[in-house]
Amino acid sequence: MTPASGRAQYRVRRISETGEGEETVVSEIESSNASTSADKVRLVDLAEDTIGFGETEWHTFRDLLIRPRVALEAYLKAGPTGGGRYKRPLGFYIALCGVLTFYMFLLGGFKGLIEAQPEGLLAPWLERAGSSREAFVNDVDGWMSLLATPILSLFYAGISAPFLIWWSGLDRRKGLRATFVLLNVWTIPIVLLGPLPFLPLFQGYAGLFFQLVFVISFLRVGEGLWFQTWLGGIAKGLLLCVVLLIGAVAGMQPVLYLSLAGASLAG
Repeated sequence: MTPASGRAQYRVRRISETGEGEETVVSEIESSNASTSADKVRLVDLAEDTIGFGETEWHTFRDLLIRPRVALEAYLKAGPTGGGRYKRPLGFYIALCGVLTFYMFLLGGFKGLIEAQPEGLLAPWLERAGSSREAFVNDVDGWMSLLATPILSLFYAGISAPFLIWWSGLDRRKGLRATFVLLNVWTIPIVLLGPLPFLPLFQGYAGLFFQLVFVISFLRVGEGLWFQTWLGGIAKGLLLCVVLLIGAVAGMQPVLYLSLAGASLAG
């Protein structure tokens, strides 16, 4: 209890004993609480109107970051919105991927991968674009920055879901829901770091960092559902890292070819 609240309650008791003024003091307290609630509602409405981030999104973001296991249980027991408290995990994951896409679009970072491709692969697309090689590589880099996150996220979900459904024994619908909850728990800390992992200085360590965050996220969420012991959880988490790496390699193929096509048409 704060000193201020203690004084307020004392005033109510003293005036109640004398039988005078109780209604006035109580109404002052209720008026203050109502004013605070109204200010909170206005702030939430403003955030939702300007950036689409309202109270439901805040509850989802906060609980998946701070108490992900509680959020997962709500999703599994109370339905895809956790009883109306949370955003649907797939929709929220798409929103997080949108933020990552924005980071990557600002910074790029695929030029090394593009330059490493065989000349025989790039030459036909470059000829079709009719632009300089440097301009073409920049265009491909822009397309890859735009396409990589949404396409890879689909591969991540598709390749990890069978394992998670198998380990949990959940039906397919709940298993997919739990999969996207895990992917959200993994993605939120990365989003909070901003563009930092995508800067050239940190790119060499980003992959290892992302895998470490994934294992930690898996351990925080999955005990009793996907594993029973910490040793088993670490083993399964590392296995999923390998699976996600395979998904990333497979997913980069359509990202590359779609980006080459987009750059050649834009040229």
